[in-house]
Amino acid sequence: MENEMLYSTCAGLFERNGLWLKQSAYDLLNQYAQLLIKESEVQNITAVRTLPEIWSRHFLDTAFLLQYLPEGKVLDIGTGGGIPAIPLAILNPKLQITMLDSEMRKIDFCRRAINTLSIQAEAICGRAEETAKEYDSQFDYVVSRAMANGSILTELSVRFLKIGGKLIAMKGRQYDPQTERFREAAEKLGCHVDSELEYSLDGEQKRLITVVKDTETPAQYPRRFAKIKRNPL
Repeated sequence: MENEMLYSTCAGLFERNGLWLKQSAYDLLNQYAQLLIKESEVQNITAVRTLPEIWSRHFLDTAFLLQYLPEGKVLDIGTGGGIPAIPLAILNPKLQITMLDSEMRKIDFCRRAINTLSIQAEAICGRAEETAKEYDSQFDYVVSRAMANGSILTELSVRFLKIGGKLIAMKGRQYDPQTERFREAAEKLGCHVDSELEYSLDGEQKRLITVVKDTETPAQYPRRFAKIKRNPL
């Protein structure tokens, strides 16, 4: 099973969790999974390195997220090897996907994957706090998976969003609102926490935290990362 995942097996995984998988999407996702596994022999692109785990821990997660991203421009901050950005582009080609990561080797891999899979997406190398003003108010959604805690992620993300845009943070079972501090940061950044959804996928507890941008981001944000880390909002 680790050497080959059949469409029926993967479609069954999705269906058990109330999701749908087309054959065409399966083909591209399986090809992408093989790229992830091969690249992981060269660099630490993902800690998940078997096909069954990639499908259950990466692709299933992303498919659940899709219902909150009907259309529009999406930025994946701290994309790493392209999760969730590349599966999002495969599963919903109407989304305009941009990936951002500070490590050039990871962005190079994402660009190779985009070309190999012939999907519509863009990959940018840079630090979020340094590129935010260049891309001020350009995105409908920012998504991120296990990139930083809530207050730091919110500060790094909101300038990228249009007013009314949403940051959707993917968190695991260890999520703690008191230490993540999404609400405290949102109040200072002209945003509000719209929802904190708790759900289960294939037996794993998950959280989706949605922060909505209400007003223009104050000019001083985001701060330099050393200051963000030293004195989080």
